[in-house]
Amino acid sequence: MLLLHLHAHQALAHRSRQCRKPSWKKRVTRLVFVVVGVFAFCWCPIQVILVTKSLDVYPLTSATIMVQIASHILAYTNSCVNPILYAFLSDSFRKAFRKIIYCRPRSDQNRQLGPLTKTTRAASTGDII
Repeated sequence: MLLLHLHAHQALAHRSRQCRKPSWKKRVTRLVFVVVGVFAFCWCPIQVILVTKSLDVYPLTSATIMVQIASHILAYTNSCVNPILYAFLSDSFRKAFRKIIYCRPRSDQNRQLGPLTKTTRAASTGDII
């Protein structure tokens, strides 16, 4: 009886893990597609300009030079946007980032400092030795 109950519990746990996998895969797939899409959007204009310049088809006027500069800025902006995308689309990135940035002192901080010595007791109470 106990073995049957244990087997049923393991089967349910296995099924629940399988049900969670598609949503996990779906989130990762969405993250990859968004990051690749933003990369293509940011880098495509400058690549088109560079190819047309190499074919001597790109006219050099003040307006086209401004478009080229704006395209360079857009391409480099991709590096700034990536961390924001990861922050919004990845749970594990968000959790790790919070863990690094979180500045509240730990409750076990006093235990990590070691035993109080005469100097640290005086410093903590304000006494002058």
